[in-house]
Amino acid sequence: MKLPGKSTSYKNSIIALFPAILRLLKNNDMSVSELYREMSSDYGDYISALDSLYALGKIEITEGRLLHYAD
Repeated sequence: MKLPGKSTSYKNSIIALFPAILRLLKNNDMSVSELYREMSSDYGDYISALDSLYALGKIEITEGRLLHYAD
């Protein structure tokens, strides 16, 4: 997991992915693969960002296995 610090800039951290992910999910629910296609990032960083957003309560998983922006 790339967090900002001495060796990793904010731009290269997973936190920089949060706004783009939340912006896309705010418009409509998407599957993990649909959302990944819209993003231009490393898959590992993308999954770490999703894990973090879920742990923070910013996204949820619907019964249909779609990612949902948690209001």
